[in-house]
Parts: sequence; structure tokens; C-alpha cells
Amino acid sequence: MDKRLNHMPRLPLLTRTIDDSIVLTLFDIANELGKLGEGVSSKAGLTTQQLLMLLQIAGDPNFAVPKDGASRKGPGIMASEIARARGVSRANVSMLVAQLLRMGLVSQAEQPDDRRRKHLTVTGAGRRAVADIESARHEANQNLFASLTPTERRQLLRSLRACLERLWLVDRSGGVGRAPAQPARRRSA
Repeated sequence: MDKRLNHMPRLPLLTRTIDDSIVLTLFDIANELGKLGEGVSSKAGLTTQQLLMLLQIAGDPNFAVPKDGASRKGPGIMASEIARARGVSRANVSMLVAQLLRMGLVSQAEQPDDRRRKHLTVTGAGRRAVADIESARHEANQNLFASLTPTERRQLLRSLRACLERLWLVDRSGGVGRAPAQPARRRSA
């Protein structure tokens, strides 16, 4: 048995329902991914959130693309587009963008026809920071999913994306949210 696993707590028994167990396990996974992300991002002197923002500005294909982004002119992405695509506040994105600007990893340019619209792009230093951690990022991801076959990895991704899409439909205030009801079936006469 791998000695590194000795420090891990025993897996909990199922809670009241499998759904509860899945959600609690996802919270534990998020916590562990945060720690893993900090280890990887620190290699470039970044926090996990700064790295994620930098990757999105760099156009990493694994991030959601704003639906209205394809029609805009010019390179880059706007902070408001990132906020919409990630489902986070504009203030949160603005704070991270300001940090990346101060670090010289991104730049912003006003759109000629509307100075309020600022497009973000990655600088040479930002591209080097992403390149510096790419192998560590790839290795961490490979290690994380080493026990899953490629087919299991694709199924996991489909399942997680389905959960994420469902989350986008529910109440985020902490109350019980309900997705839109399925249309009623007509009875055949």
C-alpha cells in the first residue's frame, strides 16, 4: 500500500442519500484541488485564482467561452465576459485582473469606439508564466486521474459538466432551488 495514503482519513460511510455523499465528496475534492492548485501555481509566483484567470485570458480551451464573445472585434477578452462565463462577480474578476496587471502578466486595451470596453490580453511575461508551470500542471492532472481509464475520464467529465449545467439553473441563495419542470406529457387518446 502507498505510504502516502496512511495520513488520509478513512472514507466516510454514505450519508442519508447517495446525493448527499456525492456533494460532500465534491466539497472534499474542491478542497484538495485548491491545495494542489496552490502547489502548481506557486511555481510561477501566483495563487490558484490568479493562475485560473491568466489561463482564461490566455484562451485556454477548457474554459467556457462567453456566448456573446464571438461577435466582438479585436483580440482579448473583457473582464465582464469572464465574470459571465465563470458565474462569478465582476468585482472578483476585477480584483484578480488588477493583480495580474500589476504583475505585468496581462495588459488591457481600450476599444477605439468605446473606451469603457477594455480587452485583456496576456503579455510575454504572462505567456512565460503559463509555460513555466505547464509541465507541473500536466503532471498533477495525470497523477490525479491515474487510476481512471480514458473512457472513465471522459464519463467523469460528462457527469461533472451535467452537474455544472444543473447548478446554473438552481437558486444560488442557499435556499432550495428547482430547475424548470419538465413539460407534461400528453396522454394519447
